[in-house]
This record gives sequence, structure tokens and C-alpha cells, in this order.
Amino acid sequence: MATSSQVSIDGESLGARLARLRVARGRTQLRMAELLCAASGTATVTRHEVSRWEREHRVPNAYWLRWLAVVLEVPLGELEQAAAVARGGRSAGRRAEPAVPADDWRYWPEVSAPGGGREWTLAELRRLDDLMGGADLSPLVNHVLQVAGARRDPGPGGLAAVAGLAQLAGWVNGDGGHDAAARAAHRLGLRAARAADDPALVGHLLGSAAQVTADPARAVALARAGAVESARAAPAGARALALQRVAYAAARAGDARGCERAIAAADRQYGRRDPADEPPWLYWLTDSEYAALSGRCYAVLHRPQLAVPLLSHGLAGIRQPRPVALYTTWLAEAHLDAGAPERAAELAIEALPAAVRSGSVRAAARVRSLHSRLAALPRSVVDRYLRVATEGLSYLADVTGSAAAVAAGSG
Repeated sequence: MATSSQVSIDGESLGARLARLRVARGRTQLRMAELLCAASGTATVTRHEVSRWEREHRVPNAYWLRWLAVVLEVPLGELEQAAAVARGGRSAGRRAEPAVPADDWRYWPEVSAPGGGREWTLAELRRLDDLMGGADLSPLVNHVLQVAGARRDPGPGGLAAVAGLAQLAGWVNGDGGHDAAARAAHRLGLRAARAADDPALVGHLLGSAAQVTADPARAVALARAGAVESARAAPAGARALALQRVAYAAARAGDARGCERAIAAADRQYGRRDPADEPPWLYWLTDSEYAALSGRCYAVLHRPQLAVPLLSHGLAGIRQPRPVALYTTWLAEAHLDAGAPERAAELAIEALPAAVRSGSVRAAARVRSLHSRLAALPRSVVDRYLRVATEGLSYLADVTGSAAAVAAGSG
């Protein structure tokens, strides 16, 4: 059994601790719910309930704390102490949010790695991001970033690693609805990337920050700054991504001409792409993803004649639940704009379980946005969808208080 000294941080609240312990053991929220039901003999815990505990929308009672200690293999007293911290935060009216390291990585304290010393590489964490929502993953990524930043004199290579971790932390915190944490991580990453003299990574961080920024005008400014940095030294694929982020920010701001110019420039760069020259953080940018990135821009601009074929082509090659949920909602909205509400309702039925599986706040926000449009239609058109949504919406991640997650898409 893991000891308390291996897995605990003094003052850590229960939600963050449960998420960290679960991820360190390689378990999804669904698997945790299954284990709790099996251990207790009570088939009442769902993935949704585990998510509520980790986000501290509820604090488990003494009965479930005992079974959580059994399933997670930690002392009961450790969870009781963390539960007391969580109840104190709730009584003070404070929304739980993952701890964010100080802006200056040189002054972070040393902390032991979750899971009794398990070390996670950036590549492994990126792959976990393909499978898990930000609410689940952000405590682990924040922790690994804190450990990496506490190392003395990391040098340019180490600075680049810190910047890469910070970008991922900004991304997953944004996906988890933790807006302040996302902003702090991106700021930290920009400082490290600039100190490492890595303009391609600087551009990537600026573009990533634009994606999780709620204010459209600020998102445009960040995305354009990222494209300028990428043009200095980034390979063609990274430049194409930076320009796609400009296009999406412009679409959100209602600048159709700026969006189209950016997509045209991105297409030229993407046509010159050599995957052998790409940085490791661009591993996910496939032809399918690239088509879907363009398609969502046209969906935002309410141009279904372009959005529908691009998104349909992209989704044919995408399997991960979060992008499936996100791009399917854009495709459904494009069909609504094209006057095909029945098809939009069919796609909404596909998007809902994908969003639930993903655990993503961004995906949940997109599904709820689509739901508001569908619910306004005549019942005869969307009856089957509404019957599915009546129960399914309750299993989505909570988007309350996250303006950035509501605004952001994929990519």
C-alpha cells in the first residue's frame, strides 16, 4: 500500500487528491466508479459522481471515503484530512481549482511525484491528453510542471521542456474549465520559451493561449502574435497551425475576410509540410484534423456549404472522443444553418456520448450550446434527440464559471 508521505501534499483538498491518485494509477473516472461499486457491493456510484467529487461539487460522506481509501490504497486518515480541507473551502464559498505554481519557476518548492515517485514524460502526458479531459488530467500535469520548474539551472534544453509542459498545462486547464490556471501556465511557458530562444514554441504557446481565451479580440491579438513568431523559425506544419488559430480567432470575432485570408495562408504552408521536420508537439495534426480545423471556422461564420464537407471529411479520420464531440457539434450546427434540423439532431445524439466519455468541459460546453438551438425547434423534429438528452446531459462535465471553455473549440 502506498504511504501518505508518497502521495500527499500538505493542505491539498480532496478533489485534487482524488484526481491525482486516480490518474497516477492509470484509471479513468468510469473505472473508479466500477471499482467502488464492486468493492462496496453498492451499484450507485457513476462516473458522473466521481467527477463531482473531484471537482468538489460534492464531498463524499464517511461511507464513501472508506471505500475510496480501499480502492486507492491509501490510509483513510489521509482522505479524511483532505475532505476537511474541501469542506472548509466549500463553506467559504470558494470554487475548487487545481493549484497553479508561482509565475517564477525558479522559486517553486520541491514536491514528490504522484504515485510514489512515478515520473511522467511530456510525450506520455500528451498521449494522456488524447484520452482524458482536462478536469481529470490537470492536477497531474500541474504537478509535473511544478517538479520540472523547481530544478536548478535547467539550461536551454530544460527551459524548452518547462515551456512544453507549461503549454500542455495551459491547454488541459483550459479544457478543464480552470481559466486562471490556464492563463498562469501560458504566461509561465512564454517566459521559459523566450529564455530558451525557441520562437516556434513561443508561437505555439501564443496560439494555444488564443484558443482558451474567452475574449475574441484578445484571442485575435494572441493568435496573430503567435503566427508572427512561428514565421521566424517554425517548420511549415507549425506555421499552418498558427495560421489556423488566427483563422479561428478571426471567425469568432466575426472577421470573415480575415478568417479566409488566414485559411488560405495556412493551406499554402500545410502543402509544404514535411512531417519529418515537425516538432513533437505537432504529432496530432493529421490531414483529418487539419480539414476539421478549417471546417469549424466556416461553421462559426455560418457558411455550411464549406463547413459540412470539411468537417465530414475530417471526422471520418478522427476517433478520440473529445475531438469527435467538438467537431460533431460544429457539423450539427452547420446542418442547422443549412436548413437540415433532422440531420443536426442525429449528429447531436452522436456528440453527446462522446462528450461524456471525454470528460472535457470544452466538449460539454459545445454540446450544451448545440442543445439550446435544438431545444428551440418543434418537438416533432427533435423528439428522439430530446429523449436522449433528458438523461444524457446530466452526465456532462460542469461548465459553470468557465468562460474560456465555453468559447474554445479543438485544435
